[in-house]
Amino acid sequence: METAEKTTAKKVYGSFLKEQIVSVKPIESSGKWSNLLVKGQDMKKDPFLYNKVKRSFQVPLNSERLGGGVKVILDNQKRVLIKKYENEYPDGMTEQEFFEKELGADLNPFKLKDENFWRMDKRARIVLTKEGLTLNLNQTLDMLKYKILLSNKTRVSPSYEERKNSQSYEFMIVDEGRLISKRVEEASTRASAYVKFSEITRNKASMVGFIKSLGRSIPINHTEDWLKGEILNVLENDSVKFLSIVEDPNYENRIFVQEAIEAGAIKRMNERRYVLDNGIELGDLIGTINWLNDPDNQETKMRVRTQIEMSKK
Repeated sequence: METAEKTTAKKVYGSFLKEQIVSVKPIESSGKWSNLLVKGQDMKKDPFLYNKVKRSFQVPLNSERLGGGVKVILDNQKRVLIKKYENEYPDGMTEQEFFEKELGADLNPFKLKDENFWRMDKRARIVLTKEGLTLNLNQTLDMLKYKILLSNKTRVSPSYEERKNSQSYEFMIVDEGRLISKRVEEASTRASAYVKFSEITRNKASMVGFIKSLGRSIPINHTEDWLKGEILNVLENDSVKFLSIVEDPNYENRIFVQEAIEAGAIKRMNERRYVLDNGIELGDLIGTINWLNDPDNQETKMRVRTQIEMSKK
């Protein structure tokens, strides 16, 4: 006798919360704080000149063009199976339903003002001071506050990286873990850049080559300290760019082209047009490098190399 194996679909649970902690911090140099400063003061001073300064945030209202009313920040369509409520909601629950159960409140954004949670309940209002706020996104109320702050798109930067994108930002949301990781990454990049800097500055020829790889000529009265200083400026301004220069597969080719220009074998008409001294068009810098490396053009390249060597005598 055959027996039928009863199979059941594996349940996939989800969550509207996150295992994440974020900080909400003031953007102290924001132009938005100018009304708190006495005329003539440095605009980059601490905006919270008085400990009583506060900012209040709620879910913004829609414009009249969009019909007015409170902006919708909780989804009420997509269903997610939540383990805590699977008996009551076996087919899953929407984001709005989840927060309603957790908070014991009706979160319908379309209710009249006097009955509207988003306008009347103190849990829907966030007051921030100079001290900022720490939010544990695995906690229901903290996640709700996070969503409310994100909905204030003109006043709250969604991340540390985006904090300078708008002068109207007053606060920023900072993922501390991500920020630490970024700082570690930047420190590692900077360390690698200084290793390369040490290699390049061991001899004068390498330093001269670096400057030429930038498409720059070397002043007649240059010193080794000047060369080191110029290279250091590039590193300190942007260590990522510095590494991209020295690790560029075309690093030596860029030096060759610059030396050819100085020898008069190649003319740089502009950033997008290089020509040989006999008028042959080469294209932009990469096009020029590719042309010179083409096996069919090696005789011409040898002529260019000879002109470079002659110019150095």
